[in-house]
Amino acid sequence: MHRFEVFPIDVWVRRVMNELYIKNQDETKVKKQEIENLANQKYQNLAGLAQQYLFYWKRETA
Repeated sequence: MHRFEVFPIDVWVRRVMNELYIKNQDETKVKKQEIENLANQKYQNLAGLAQQYLFYWKRETA
């Protein structure tokens, strides 16, 4: 779809973003808006591409 800026958030993405950046003891309390803001800040217009790599990495190392 050529929408590289879109950053879908599911349980795996929430886990990896919390593990790498947010570091909240209870990952279920991390808000989607916080993750979206962080992804936009860190990855900018390639957030969707970064999400795919983060998702794959977390699934394979979990």
